[in-house]
Amino acid sequence: MKRSAILLPALVLCLQTSALSPQTLDLSSILTDYPQTEAGYWDSTYTDGAIEADLFRFAHTGSQDGGGGMAYWEGFTLCTSGDTTNYGAEGSSDGWILNQWGCMAGGGADSLGQAVMGAPYLVGYWGFFQEQLNSDYHSLLIEFTDGQAHQPVGTWICNHPWPYYGNINGDGFASAFSEEGDYFALVAHGLNALGEETGTTVRLMLATFTGGALQQSSDWQYMDLSPLGAVNGLFFTMETSDADALYGANTAVYFCLDRLTVTDPDTTIARPTGLTVITAGEDSLTLSWNPVVNASSYTLLLDNQPAGTTADTAFVFRGLQPYTSYSLSVAAVHANDTSDFASVTALTPDLTAPSVPGALQAETGLYNIRLSWQPSQDNSGQIKRYTVFLNGQAYQRTKTCTCDVVGLDPDTEYLLEVEAEDPAGNKSDKASIRAFTRANSINNTPADDATQGFYTLDGRFLGTEQPRTSGVYIQRKRQKTNILIIQ
Repeated sequence: MKRSAILLPALVLCLQTSALSPQTLDLSSILTDYPQTEAGYWDSTYTDGAIEADLFRFAHTGSQDGGGGMAYWEGFTLCTSGDTTNYGAEGSSDGWILNQWGCMAGGGADSLGQAVMGAPYLVGYWGFFQEQLNSDYHSLLIEFTDGQAHQPVGTWICNHPWPYYGNINGDGFASAFSEEGDYFALVAHGLNALGEETGTTVRLMLATFTGGALQQSSDWQYMDLSPLGAVNGLFFTMETSDADALYGANTAVYFCLDRLTVTDPDTTIARPTGLTVITAGEDSLTLSWNPVVNASSYTLLLDNQPAGTTADTAFVFRGLQPYTSYSLSVAAVHANDTSDFASVTALTPDLTAPSVPGALQAETGLYNIRLSWQPSQDNSGQIKRYTVFLNGQAYQRTKTCTCDVVGLDPDTEYLLEVEAEDPAGNKSDKASIRAFTRANSINNTPADDATQGFYTLDGRFLGTEQPRTSGVYIQRKRQKTNILIIQ
């Protein structure tokens, strides 16, 4: 809620001092038009039909037969459930199919972003598969019923229970977030009068795994949409680090939305469109855009900080870090008038492999080998993991610089290799070492030690008393050496 406390006063001030007319989504006014089931969701969720509330039209697709006898829906649906229960089970998502209507805050948001139990809210479900088939289709589309352009101000967003608990425990599709950099995000996109993307996006992180811990909120969070500028519509997509290139997100792509606010456009010079990153290097990004009528120059921002000006329709952002996401923004300037900023997010590539793991060492036992090495170095400053190979086959992945290779045969030579991998997937050359496990035999020569009798295990002195734990021990006495096997 810290973000809400910071942003809301500025928002209120803007609305009080501006001559524009803000309009805020009021879902309570349409409850009678979209009757709720006993479970707290719109009773026509599994049929086609958009949801309209004054200025706003929210896309909705539904079918009683989505294939295999299963009902299906995507887009937005109206809910009052407020359920925060975890319906997940280890390795299964079946419990969520019948319980998709909850909200981690427990109810819709008031004007301050506080949850109101029983108050309505919208649940959004991103239809990734249909969008892959049709690039012009947006399952989470929001249109304006008057057909005019409007300036989005912001909206309240809350985590949905399915991805919230899935990020903690995993489910039938998703893995729990446990690696540094794991994330789940909501992305807003603007549309112009032709239904084309304006090139500007706004991102809200719903969950991140950073500093060794999962960070995600169960409260309503304010999402500032003002960077979208004047648009004729907008739509949402979702991003997750747990995704498959073919089948899309494994994380359940649900979220909750309430109190969307827009106002009338307030710019006399058009915002740049057609933002494209035309070249990307490890330390630079080149952004281009379409010319703006009457623009004398353009102002650039990098992560919302001034980056320079140009009279051209392209600009090179330099001094960047590899494999890092940046927000690139441009506004058109004419005399004393500046347009809204158009923005795009771009990732610098990382083409450099980590260094080879150093000082690889092997400490051998009868049935195991302990490997240790010095950390690899990478230009991104991060090593994602190391892969240990045993006789050419991947044996184990680890984030540390040690690995115990177990279950080996005594008196046998093994080839052991270690490979480093950075967050971009670049892999180092392998460090290698050959090592023999110890021989399972005893040199039966008289002992020179004056001790009358003692026991050792792998060369470690255990004392003069017979061990009580199981294992293979060496018993040495003054004139002989025996093997003692305790099972």
